[in-house]
Amino acid sequence: QTGISACIAQHNNRPHITQIQLQLQRPKASVILLILELVIMSETEALPKVIVVGSTGYIGKATLQSLVARHGSKVQIFAGTRNPDKFDAKAVSEGIAGVVKTDLNDKESLTQALEGFDAAYLVIPGVQNREEVGMNGLDAAKAAGVKFVLLLSVLTVGEKDSIFGKQFIPLEAKVKDLGVPHAIVRLPLFIDNLFAAMGSIKGEGVMYDPRDPTKPHTPATITDIAKASADILANPDKHDGKAYDIVSPPYSVNDLAAAMTKALGKEIKVVTVPYEAAKKGYMDSGLQEWQVDGIMELFHLIDAESAATCTTNLGDVEAVTGEKAITMEQWVEQNAVAFK
Repeated sequence: QTGISACIAQHNNRPHITQIQLQLQRPKASVILLILELVIMSETEALPKVIVVGSTGYIGKATLQSLVARHGSKVQIFAGTRNPDKFDAKAVSEGIAGVVKTDLNDKESLTQALEGFDAAYLVIPGVQNREEVGMNGLDAAKAAGVKFVLLLSVLTVGEKDSIFGKQFIPLEAKVKDLGVPHAIVRLPLFIDNLFAAMGSIKGEGVMYDPRDPTKPHTPATITDIAKASADILANPDKHDGKAYDIVSPPYSVNDLAAAMTKALGKEIKVVTVPYEAAKKGYMDSGLQEWQVDGIMELFHLIDAESAATCTTNLGDVEAVTGEKAITMEQWVEQNAVAFK
């Protein structure tokens, strides 16, 4: 009876009390089991709630998986998506606590959706009105009382006239003035984009690319982006007010071809194509023209050896995660089987 009374006192004014009272007539073992279940429920409810807004893309899904794998016992993890009915949470990870409808085009409903969350990751989608929907997300997080906001951004915020930079410069300024603890992760091109060249590498032993193949740049792996994002979300106090460049060590297209040659056991050549042909190829793949123009702009910045695409700030992945960034050579070794 003493144990039951103590449990009831700890859960005062909670709906579980009625359930306890109904079970008092059961054998002692059943009551003890019930108490243990309620204690576990209470501990789970006390964990910080983290949501990834934009969970359907590569970064969102990978971040959810990293949160579960690295911090599943410390936080409650929720997926935020515009179409919850189409999101298979179990296929992403068994550790996701729930799926929430989060529409960045609807600030009012988004504000309601974000209420009660301790941390929110705003993975702004690659849409032409990216600034507008990003502002909606930041305003909603503030209005909902979210305690920490992680904003996805790009390395080219240093290029004020660049297509992607112009979208994120005002968002970075906004989050800094939001009055909410925050952090920013700035992303480059992804090493994982090489999967788009799988057909020509497997079938022809060729990588087609418009860039100067000798010029280095600093992309990143989706794995490193996800690990860093998850670690920030799970430990927000360590990262308040900071911006991180999530990149791998630099390499050139020629370096990439050499690594593929070694991993595949056959020669992989680089064929440099005109920018006009490259743009047509990207648009034929289904990308919108403004997106392709942004990608071509990044390639031109690589040709010009811009700091926006080849940063010297290489230590942020390790600073956040305690692990060195995955190199291009390591990524190739890990994924070589897909190109054979």
